[in-house]
Amino acid sequence: MIDSKTDSKPARMSIIRWMLLLLPFGYLWFRLIDNLRVEWSTDPEYAFGWVVPWLCLGLILRKWRGLKELNGQKSEGDDRFSIVFLFGLLAFLYLPTRLIEAATPEWRPIQWLLGIEAIGLTLCAIRLGKGRGWLCQLAFPIAFFFVAIPWPSAVEQPIIQNLTRASAAIVIEMLGWVDVPAMAHGNVIEVSTGMVGIDEACSGIRSFQSSLMISLFFGEFYSLSAARRWLLVPLGFAFSMGFNVVRMFLLTLIAAKKGVPAIAQYHDPAGITIAIICTLALWGIAWLFLKSQQRARTVQKVKSDILNSKHLISVNQPLTSDLRPSSFRLSRFSLTLLAWLVVVESGVWLWYYHLESHIKPGPAWSLDFPKDNATLKELPIPADTRYLLRYDEGKQAAWTEADGTQWQAYYFSWLPGRVAGYLAKRHTPEICLQATGLKMISGPKLTMVKIHGVELPIRSYVFDTADGPIQVFHCRWEAGADESDYVQNDSARFNLVRGIWTGRGNKGQKVIEIIISGMDDPVQAKAALVRELDRLIKVGNQKSS
Repeated sequence: MIDSKTDSKPARMSIIRWMLLLLPFGYLWFRLIDNLRVEWSTDPEYAFGWVVPWLCLGLILRKWRGLKELNGQKSEGDDRFSIVFLFGLLAFLYLPTRLIEAATPEWRPIQWLLGIEAIGLTLCAIRLGKGRGWLCQLAFPIAFFFVAIPWPSAVEQPIIQNLTRASAAIVIEMLGWVDVPAMAHGNVIEVSTGMVGIDEACSGIRSFQSSLMISLFFGEFYSLSAARRWLLVPLGFAFSMGFNVVRMFLLTLIAAKKGVPAIAQYHDPAGITIAIICTLALWGIAWLFLKSQQRARTVQKVKSDILNSKHLISVNQPLTSDLRPSSFRLSRFSLTLLAWLVVVESGVWLWYYHLESHIKPGPAWSLDFPKDNATLKELPIPADTRYLLRYDEGKQAAWTEADGTQWQAYYFSWLPGRVAGYLAKRHTPEICLQATGLKMISGPKLTMVKIHGVELPIRSYVFDTADGPIQVFHCRWEAGADESDYVQNDSARFNLVRGIWTGRGNKGQKVIEIIISGMDDPVQAKAALVRELDRLIKVGNQKSS
């Protein structure tokens, strides 16, 4: 009995050491995934991100047998000082990264920094604790998580626009082969029954990103050579583009024959079918690459067996002492990192608590459409838009004024919370309208307009259409924000950092977007907007007339 208790005590101590060792790294990964989950949940292009952590885990488990054979190898090396320096640098950078990330979690460069720090610190810990062999085995499975981090907009947007327009041009040619007249307007295809946009037919970018993930995964899963892995990536891109061009062609053909609304019936089944076919095709190619690689190595089998047997003899050491964290130095680094994370998180919480304790929510207001206008037509919001924006209140309508100008208005409201600022900032005219093929002539120009005591930051744009210019006015209002908090270009890098001094924007947000057609003078349009908002904005318990 005494021996049993004595034996269990070291085991319990080993478990405690492992928990303390893993706690700071587990928290870093929690922070990273917690940041990305909003993107994965709200942006269909990155919905595959939910699968990536499980794929990483699967690749790690697949390496486990080889890792056990590496136990007993020393973890010392000439690069120890470099690893320690890198460990300290990444840990220090977490402070400014976390401070900015708390205010602007949607800023993609910050998401990448958070990923680099979490993944980099994990790899440094593996190198310090288990040696270079373990690092070589686990580097790819852990770094594979990078495919789930959204690409920076400066990289993503040109790729999306170019791929979409290239796909649209190919589809136009294919429709000509079957005598279906069509015309491309940027990312939109016009057929006789209406306009088929990117949301209806997709552009290939979603499956392009997922095919990159699949290509890299199968390359590692089958342990393919570097050359075969590099070849698998462009093949995945070619498959995704080819399948999606076919998909766009079929959906556009359906729209031309049965009307644009008919696409909804086939949109999701077509998307799932394409994803499955693309995955199976890449899987088959990866398997063929594996077979060719095995045949190429057959001529060296005897020599390889000899080398492998020698390697196994030299490294197959008893496992008992190596199941514990193998370095007291690593334990010290882990505890130091844990203490540093506590300091950072406490400091960030105190900073924003102090800053936001002085913020007043501001007046409660809403927007009502002009119900006394006989031309008013309230428009249904598509299910895809509701899914993307996740608003708490939303509506849109169109009407014609007495002077003949046509108005279209959108109103969305988010209750206080993290998602409010995240989703309200994502969709702006310079992104969404240009994606539909419209050309931005000017904007954004910021004007502060005071309506019934509510300060509204209105950014004005002019876009060119086939029927002439349109005036676009976009307002994103933050509860509790001062006039000085609003800047002309929300997406400018410096302005994204302003959240450190202005707060996290979690008190609630509202977005108004109004498009005026038939009025060419921007000054005249702005004056008309102010007059209209004076009628539409309702503060407190005011009721629409």
